[in-house]
Formats: sequence, structure tokens, C-alpha cells
Amino acid sequence: MTTRQEPPANGRATIIDRHRLVEVLNAGTQFILVTAPAGSGKTILVKSWLESQGATRPYAWASIERGELDPQRFWSTLVTRVRQCLPTDATVDELAPAPAFNAELVIARLIADLELVGILTIVIDDVHEVKRTGVLEQLTSFLGRLPSSTQVVLISRHDPQLGLHRRRLEGQVSEIRLDQLRFTVDESKELLAAAGITLSDNGLQLLHSRTEGWVAGLRLAAVSMAAHPDPERFVVDFSGSERMVAEYLMAEVLDSLPSDVRRLLVNTSILDRVNGALGDLLTGDAGTEGHLSALAEACGFVIPLDTRGEWFRFHHLFADLLAAELRHSQAPEIPNLHMAAAHWLSEHGYVLEAITHALAADDHALVASLLVEHYFSLMLDGRQATVRSLLDTAVSRSDAPELAAVLAADELIGGSLDQAAAHLALAEHRAPEVPEDRRRRFEIMLYVTRLTLARRIGDFQSVLDAPQPAALFAEPLSNEDIAMQSDARALILMNLGIVEVWSGRREDGDQHLTAAEDIARKIRRPYLEVSCQVHRAQSLTWSSFAAARSVAEEVIATTERHGWQNDPVAGAALVVLGSCLVATGRVAAAERAFRRAEETLRSDLEPAVGFVLHTGHGIVNLVKANYAQAITSFLEAERLGTSLASKSPLALMSRCAMLYSAVLANETNLVQKALDELTEAERNSGEVREVIAVRSLANGDAHGALAVLKATVTEAIGVHHRLVLIRSLLLDARARYMMDEVLEAQNSVERALDLAEADELIIPFLFLETTDLLKRHPRHQTAHGGFLTLIQDFLSGRELDGDGGHPRSVAVSLSETELRVLRFLPTNLSSAEIASEIYVSVNTVKTHMRNIYTKLGAHSRSQTVEYARNLSLLSHTVHAG
Repeated sequence: MTTRQEPPANGRATIIDRHRLVEVLNAGTQFILVTAPAGSGKTILVKSWLESQGATRPYAWASIERGELDPQRFWSTLVTRVRQCLPTDATVDELAPAPAFNAELVIARLIADLELVGILTIVIDDVHEVKRTGVLEQLTSFLGRLPSSTQVVLISRHDPQLGLHRRRLEGQVSEIRLDQLRFTVDESKELLAAAGITLSDNGLQLLHSRTEGWVAGLRLAAVSMAAHPDPERFVVDFSGSERMVAEYLMAEVLDSLPSDVRRLLVNTSILDRVNGALGDLLTGDAGTEGHLSALAEACGFVIPLDTRGEWFRFHHLFADLLAAELRHSQAPEIPNLHMAAAHWLSEHGYVLEAITHALAADDHALVASLLVEHYFSLMLDGRQATVRSLLDTAVSRSDAPELAAVLAADELIGGSLDQAAAHLALAEHRAPEVPEDRRRRFEIMLYVTRLTLARRIGDFQSVLDAPQPAALFAEPLSNEDIAMQSDARALILMNLGIVEVWSGRREDGDQHLTAAEDIARKIRRPYLEVSCQVHRAQSLTWSSFAAARSVAEEVIATTERHGWQNDPVAGAALVVLGSCLVATGRVAAAERAFRRAEETLRSDLEPAVGFVLHTGHGIVNLVKANYAQAITSFLEAERLGTSLASKSPLALMSRCAMLYSAVLANETNLVQKALDELTEAERNSGEVREVIAVRSLANGDAHGALAVLKATVTEAIGVHHRLVLIRSLLLDARARYMMDEVLEAQNSVERALDLAEADELIIPFLFLETTDLLKRHPRHQTAHGGFLTLIQDFLSGRELDGDGGHPRSVAVSLSETELRVLRFLPTNLSSAEIASEIYVSVNTVKTHMRNIYTKLGAHSRSQTVEYARNLSLLSHTVHAG
């Protein structure tokens, strides 16, 4: 879609009052379809009708770019236009771009928002420009679910395949077609009069007959006759088909213009849009902006695209005829015009337009250079489909080595890791062929792609060992490098930070992730920002599960707000959240988070994230005494974890949890074999000592357990995580009770409670089944009476899970009025009817509904009801009244 919201008020052609068509538009149907060829007056009719309604009905106007390919671009622009036409407090969330896109979620969220907005008209202009079947299918789904308060006007050159046939049968569609749009004789007379032209009745009838009331033809005739010495003779001189009439009239218009203006129009016909500087470049003359402004005022075939009058486009019919004239009169110059336009557009940041013109000029070097420089930025902008189409065209025409690098990055983003690796290897092999002046950017792209691929396949050691390209961090940056460098820096720092966190180098990882997050925030890349945050949350689990959970919940809220609920970044956040919930004993809530994560990550499971996910499943099964399933989960985690850097504590912790399960399952051979395979350093770790102690206690050997635990509980050796020390203390207490060392046992339990309460770490007490230990712990001597009671509640099966049926674990506190509104949401009552029931205004009801949606983390009325019932805020049978 274009950046314009609607046709600007200035520079429009004269608007004729068309009562008979306004009656159709005012019929009140939910859908209005205006379908006719170019030049039929569709857009002017709808715009003038909406303006005549004043402030009684707000409207959002979205115009589709030629050849629109990107679903994300389509929906992002539509959401933006809806947001812009509503009050600032309206509940329509912004849709930010991301590499992955789930249209169904975005549509569901927009529908839910529109239910709260009230009366609104949405205009989608140039629907025929949608070139992807998927977008039409998404638009069909959207139209089929609209609330009755939302009206949609579709403007197209032909009938869009949007499944409106049933709506037609139900009388919900008003249609205006070419025959209705044709001017009557009286309307033709009014149009000519506005241009200062008077014809005899015979001349008027003849003109109307020749143009068949075609609006563009009449407007062109008016422009031509205004400069013609004998308007009556002019009418007699042309005839033929609509196309022939158009060509004749266009020729008349062009012939009447000064030569410099005619050259301007013809030379710039290669462009989808033109401004003063670009027009001056393509003509070699000055004054383009003034000429275009004058033409926009004089006729409806030069159209301003912004209120400042800087950018213009030609009416599509006019553009086609100008392009034909260019091919006829200056064919050899066309490649040079494209090349000049490509360089100007690239220098001024209009990358996709520049690539299009570079392809038209067969400037393969420029195409390759632009794709290398801007590929990651365009992906982050949500322009995947358009870029891939341009890339396919470029690859079919050129074998430039840079294109292999772009293909590698493209396959990587598309999830084809093997193909990405193959293209990357080819690009690296052909690197010496890249000209020196393009080498630095090429190498940066190779590094970003190589780093991202290594992270995705879990080849962490190669990331840690690889030198960073000094060119990436060279200062000062040249102007042309700033855009590429910002995105590239953020991506590199983010990937480095992720690998370092998962490899146990958390200090370095946190530093790199924080730096990447800062860059992402400055360059307004929210997707990169939350990607950094989710891995920072994983790092925080080593120091504070409460802090990690807070960051994970913030990320999940952001993904919901931007429509990224099914993106892998949301899945990674859910894995972290599940880990935090497990640590605090919320096992059922953790299982829900893990299930949601699996749905999100099914096709994009990175080894490190998958490792934590399966480890989480293993711990849940271990707590539930499902030892065989726990072993299976831990072994799957270990399989994925083989790609982690060799010194990562994660792998050791998961291995020991598996061995713990095997001890309890009496899998003695498995335990002994695994212990024999450990290195000396691993056998001396707190995690392994814990496993040996568990095995000793299972065999009744309290002395052996105390001996192996001594180095851990006295902190003679360091432990990777507090959880290890807490569990070791609880095992120490059990061994001491077995030896009747009651005071020492109580001291170990008290130390464990000291370490656990601040972060509410309940899982060690469930992990080891400590009911008997805690029952024997003297209440009058402990400093943790409340926490002790909480743990015993969990041990007795009373999981205090305030999480309801969705994975965001948040405390929900609704006001009394919000609770009153909530009780009506399961009914079919409208906002106005609810307002009447509780004696408040409709706006008050909508405000409370927005607050309820936000507090429950829901995006629709039905979802709110589901979550509220799971939280026991609603009964399962609710009646109105």
C-alpha cells in the first residue's frame, strides 16, 4: 500500500454532485463495491460522498500499491489507517513489522478491536492491485467476520474474488458499476460548465455519445476544449472505441502542452511516483514540481500523494498512455532513464523502487549491491514477498556472487537451513570476485548470515571462536553505511549475546544483548528489541527467576500487542516463563506455557530453546513421579544440547536431572554407565555429587551421602545455580535425620528455606518430596513460617496457580465496575445494551471492556470470557439481566 491515507483535498478534479449514486452509497449496507475500469470516477465519487457526511461517520482510507505482494505490508497499512482515523484512546493496537507474519492472528485481533470501536467506514482503494491469492483469502476472512458497526467500501477495476455472493443474497452489498458511473447528459453539461465550456445541445449530445459518458474521456475533452479555438469542431473530429478516444484525447492534451512539460510527463512515465528533484533529473530541466502542481490543479490526471504537494503520480490510464508514447518516441533512452532513476532513488533511501528500476536498466551490479546492503532491513520491515520476487528476477538475470549471499540469508529466514548453508558456502568461495568497493558490505552480510546460521543450528563453538569483522565497528560510519550498519550491528550483537548466554558466558552475553537492545530501541526495531529481551530473561534465570519471569511476561505482552503470538520469539519467551513457573512450583501453569511454546516453535525449534523446553518437561514429569517420561524428556534435551558449547552448565544440569530420574526409576545400569562417562571435573561438580548422594540415600547409605555432599553444602566448591545448593542441603538434612542428627538436619532445612524464599523457589522441595522434612521442622524456630506453609500447600496438591487458562501468569485485579461489565460479556448484548443495563454511558462500557481485555491479556470478547472463567471470575453459566 502507499503511504497516503486518501486522495488529498487539493488538486482534485471538479466534483459533480451525483445524487443518484449517493443514494446507493447511503443505502446503509455493510459492504459497498465500486467496480469499473480506470478513469470511471470511482475514487472521486467515494471521497466526495464521505466528505459530505462530515464528522457523523469516521472513515479510514487505505490505497494499495501497484502489484502488492506483501501480506504484512497490506495489513500493517490497514491497521495504521484505522488507528489514525480514531480517537487517541481507541483500542486498536499498532502492528509492527517482523520477519515472520501470522495474518490470522492479526485479523482476529483487528476484528476484536473493531467490535469496541463503534461506527466506522473502511475504504480499500485499488483492490485489483492485490496480486497474491493469500492476501485475497485473508481479506475474505476479514470481511466475513466484521462486526455490523463496520462498513467496508471496496474500489476496484474488476470484481475482486472476496466471497461476497452470500452477502449479496442477504442484501448486505450495494454495488456501483461502470454503467452507473457513466455521466448523464446533464452531468456532462455540468462538468463542461465548470471548465468554462459551453456546447450546443447537438454538440453536447454528440460528445456524450462519443465518450459514452466515460468520466475520464469527458474530463480529457474538457481539458482539450479549453485550449481549442472551436470546441464544436473538436467534438466532431474524434470517434471510435473507448481506448481510441482516450488515446486521441491524451494526444490532444499532450499536444497542447509546452514541450518541456510534455517531455516531463513522458520521461517520468517510467515511475510509479515522481517529485520535483527526480523529475528534474530525468528531463534535464528545472521546475518539475511547479509543473506538476499546476497540472494537478488543472485536471484529474496528475494526482498529489501528500498534503505538501511533494510527490505525485499519474492517473493509471494516463501513465499507460504516456509510457506508450515513451516507447514510441524514445525507446533507446528508456534504459538510461531507469538507470538514472535507480541511482537517485537508492541515494535517497527508496530501496525497493531503486531495485525495480535497476532491474529494468539491467544494472546487475547495482541490484546486487542494493540487495546486499538492505536485505536485512527490508526483512525487518516486513517486505519479504516483494524482496523475494525481486531476488528471483535478479538471480534469473545475473550470477553475481553477492546474490549467493542474499540467497543464503533468504533461505535462512525461510527456514531452509541446508539450502542456506549451501548458498553461504558458494558466496564465501566466490568472495574474491566481489569488487573492492563493494567488498566491505558483502563481508558484513556474510558474517551476519554465518553467525545467524550457526546460532540456528546450534554450532555455538564456531561462533565463540570466530573473529568479529573490524569493519563492522569502524568509526565514524559513512552516511551510506549507517542504515545497514545499525541493523547489522543489532543482529550481530544479538546473536553473539544469545550464543554466549546459552554457553554459560552470561556476563558477556548480557553485555552484548543489552547493547543490541539499545540499538534496536534507537532504530525502532521492536522485534529485535524483544528478541534480545527474551534471551536476557533466560540469562536472568541464573540469578532471579522473579526478574526473569517479569521480563518474559513483558515480552509476551509485547508480542500479543504487535500480533506476534505465533512467532518463535513468543515461543522462546513462553519457554522462559514455563521455566520460571516450574521453579516456583506452578507446575500446571508451566505445562500450559510449554504447550503453547511447542505450538509456536513447532517449525522453528532452535537447539538451545528446545533444550530448555524438553528439560522443563522432564522436571514436570519428575515432580509427578513419571520417571520414564522424565528420562525420555531429559534424553531429548541432551540430544539437542550436544550443540551447546562444551562448558555450558546447562547440559550438565540436564544430564544430572536425568540421572536423578533414573535413580528413582531404579535404572541402575543407566546411572552407572552415565557416571562412568563423566570427566573428573564433572564428577566433582555439585550437580553430580547430588546424584551420587541420591543414589546413596536410596541404598540407605547416609554416611556416603553426607561425605559426597560435604563439599557442596560447605560451599567448598562453587555451584552453578542456587537450586543445586538448595537440593543438596535438603539431601543433607535427610541423611542427617537418618543418623539422628536432628539439630544439624534442621539447620540444613533452614538454610535451604533461606536460599529459596526470596525467589519463592518451591521446586527443590517438590523435586525431592520433602513432606516429612518440613513436618519435622520446628515452626517456633523458623524465620520462614509463611513460606513453609506455602510449600506444604503445594506438597499436598493445592497448587496456588493464579494463572487461569492462558500462559501469562499475572495477578488479575478488576474493579467493581469492571466486574459488572465482565458479567455481561458472555451474553449477546451490545455495548449500548450493556450500558443501558448498568446505567452508564456506552463510552464508559467500552473503556471498561478495554481495561478488562488488557488485564486478562485477551484480544476478543470470547477469549476474555474463556480466560475469566478459568480464573473463576465468571461462572460457566451466565445470564443477562
